Amino acid sequence: MLTTKVLLNKVRQKKDGTYPLVIRITYDRKTTYLPLGINMTDKDFDAKNQRIKSTSIITSNVTRLNNTIQEKIKKVYDTVTLLEQEGRAEGISMPALKKEIQGKGRQDIDFFAFTDQVISDLKTARKFGNAGVYRDLRNWILRSYGEKPLPFRRIDYTFLKKLETKHYAMGNTAGGLSVSMRTLRAVYKRAIKSGIINEKYNPFKDYAIKSGTPKRMFLNEEQLDILKTAEFKENVLTKARDLYLVSFYLRGMNWMDMSLLKGGDIQGDLDRITYIRAKTRNKLFSIKIVPALKELLKKYNEVDFDKDSFVLPILPNKKMSPGQLYEAVKNKRKRQNAYLRRISKVLDLPHFTIYSARHTYANILKRSGAPSNIIQDSLGHTTEAMTQAYLNSFETNIIDDYDSKIML
Repeated sequence: MLTTKVLLNKVRQKKDGTYPLVIRITYDRKTTYLPLGINMTDKDFDAKNQRIKSTSIITSNVTRLNNTIQEKIKKVYDTVTLLEQEGRAEGISMPALKKEIQGKGRQDIDFFAFTDQVISDLKTARKFGNAGVYRDLRNWILRSYGEKPLPFRRIDYTFLKKLETKHYAMGNTAGGLSVSMRTLRAVYKRAIKSGIINEKYNPFKDYAIKSGTPKRMFLNEEQLDILKTAEFKENVLTKARDLYLVSFYLRGMNWMDMSLLKGGDIQGDLDRITYIRAKTRNKLFSIKIVPALKELLKKYNEVDFDKDSFVLPILPNKKMSPGQLYEAVKNKRKRQNAYLRRISKVLDLPHFTIYSARHTYANILKRSGAPSNIIQDSLGHTTEAMTQAYLNSFETNIIDDYDSKIML
């Protein structure tokens, strides 16, 4: 049972002889006091009716102040009612109840502070890629929201729609919005599991995340041949081209895994490369080293492959912390993509990145007639649906080729 009473706290008399005006809250046989931020004497307060006397001179508008007190009493009852409806009232401590009434409850925990902790935890777990995704989300919300802090209770359906509107107003794509919203949904789910917000307030129950159709960059066989045979005046462009081809020959191996390849991953006399993908850490890949790949590996390794040394000319062979290693790989990837952008202009090829080697491999494998389950296994996808999402984006290109053959 909840009861309230407005009174002067005679225990805390001020030096000027006044007393703080408070609301005494009694709930479940426990009591706390909610200060109203007003000090006065007995002559200003009507204890029987729990109101400030109309003759009081502590304010120029006694009626307004009395109305404010009544609103705060209503806030007490509304808060307790909500806590009971959510099943959070039973056994609640008075300090916790007081925070809820004052708007400092768990639902008011700052989104940015919570997300920063998630990022820190991911870095501790050495999941630097995921930490980067959450950091990008944090910065996106900060740019869109425009101020801090952001209590979780403000993240509702209307908030999500405003984010969406701002995203499109800046000329961004549905694919980019999908990534950001899925990451925000993941943060919100973490907050639910942490007891910060109740599942019933989850705005993603009503908000549908539009998946969008990503535009996958890739080179067809003819374009890949142009890249293979091209000669460059600058060694940095030659090396960038070679690294792209290495990724292609290794079934579209991603940049992180390429960077971390060591001599110990090479089996036999340059027969196979075995590795566990850093992103998923759940599957061992064993890839045959074809002659073209063997030639490239030997090109950048004049001596025998040391089992503890990096195979490719990406990272220096020096000791680095996991965080330093991640940043080094990220910076090298950025530089690699800048070189590939220059190559695409020089050779008049469509824009492509190091990651697009994976799409190029999948596209050419599909054109060779390989069934989806073989492509799925080659790419390391856990479901055929993931593979199909890759392949669907290549269909238009294939249809265009068939059209060109019959529409002469």
